[in-house]
Amino acid sequence: MRKRIQAVFSSPIATIFFVFLLIVICSYFIPAGQFDRTVDPVSGITIVDGESYHTVDKVYLTPLGIFECIFQGFIDASDIIMLCFFSSFYIRVITESGSFTGAISSLIHFLGRRKNLILPLMIIAVSLCGFSYGETEDIYPLVPLFVATSIMVGYDGMIGVAISGGAVSLGFAASAFNPYTLGVAQQIAELPMFSGAWFRSILYVILLVLYIWWVMRYASRLEKGKIKSLVSDIDYSDLMDTKHHFDFGWKQKTIMIGFAVIVLCMIYGAMTLGWYFKEIGALFLMGGVFSALLMRYNTKQFVALVVEGFRDIMLGVVAIGLARSILVAMTDTLIIDTVVYTLFLAVRALPQALLPVGMFFVQMLINFFIPSGSAQASASMPIMIPLGDLLEINRQVSVLAFQLGDGFSNLIWPTSSIAIMCGLGRFSLQRWYKFFGPFFGAMLLLACCTLFLANAIPLGPF
Repeated sequence: MRKRIQAVFSSPIATIFFVFLLIVICSYFIPAGQFDRTVDPVSGITIVDGESYHTVDKVYLTPLGIFECIFQGFIDASDIIMLCFFSSFYIRVITESGSFTGAISSLIHFLGRRKNLILPLMIIAVSLCGFSYGETEDIYPLVPLFVATSIMVGYDGMIGVAISGGAVSLGFAASAFNPYTLGVAQQIAELPMFSGAWFRSILYVILLVLYIWWVMRYASRLEKGKIKSLVSDIDYSDLMDTKHHFDFGWKQKTIMIGFAVIVLCMIYGAMTLGWYFKEIGALFLMGGVFSALLMRYNTKQFVALVVEGFRDIMLGVVAIGLARSILVAMTDTLIIDTVVYTLFLAVRALPQALLPVGMFFVQMLINFFIPSGSAQASASMPIMIPLGDLLEINRQVSVLAFQLGDGFSNLIWPTSSIAIMCGLGRFSLQRWYKFFGPFFGAMLLLACCTLFLANAIPLGPF
């Protein structure tokens, strides 16, 4: 029996598909219901009326409808999937040209005995993207590069995901300026945009220091042979281009400079020009084409790079499509609002002192069913804010509970971004739990203490 359970959770795709089937089964028993929604004419945000929940006629999925949900999930996630395909092609060109291995080799040689500084420097740089402008999904294409970097430095693929997906999710969870979740939540709560940034910045620094220590601890024990790698059985040889290991000429340097420019343009475009997957995907495609032309690859080589790049990311894009299928199934059967309403009824029963902590855990549960942070803010904050007002909970504290619940759960739920990042790292979510689980327990304790403190101050709107 145990082996059968392990087989079900043997890969991120198997895990997500099992969750999808579980949701489909539950949809036959959970009552269908809806909130009334209106669109704010000023902001364009869809607002949920927290007092308007009502049951509606039950909608059942037919056998054909179940598989239609999967099909629709892939369609709904097509923008992310195409971004991953084009960026994986670009990364394939970079690795095949020897540019990446040459750059990392040069960096390792430059640092000498201080090569361990690569890990904290990368964690800080990547987490700042999540902390500053709410980066999450755009990191997907870069995960294989971070995995390759980790292996070249002498660690493993788990460290590669930790310094990329884990780091950006950590910054996202404690972001001071995230327009996608924090901005939407504060707008609904009628708070000044990005108010309370000082408090969240302190929390971010604490989380960052603890996380660097945790990753470095694993890396140190791995390097000294005290523990076995959690991904020792996974083949990453295709990411390591030893043929060009010492070839870092002007072409390779130009390609790496171009890659840095592409990433900077991506950040600038996302922060100031409103760029999303289409524009960013076009950037990566452009970078791949120009890099291939610079290396003077012929038509056959170019096509091979495209095909190999797409194949490299296939596991990740399947995980993305399946994860979106869960949301489609819940939407089609009209059970999302019922789940949200039930959770909020449970929060109302808590003592006032525990309400912020209750809000936090409820948001974590909601994030399982509504992975999108902005959609979650639009659905839950119109209910959380009046609830907090009635129980004399500061609105800034209610927003903080939402932000931490959404951000922290992104690091554990199979329907969230971490499952996709593990897929890109080629290992199951269960292996991530072995690495990250104890630290996540500490994060939960820190979140509870933070919310108690914020409620006691109380944390004001400015």
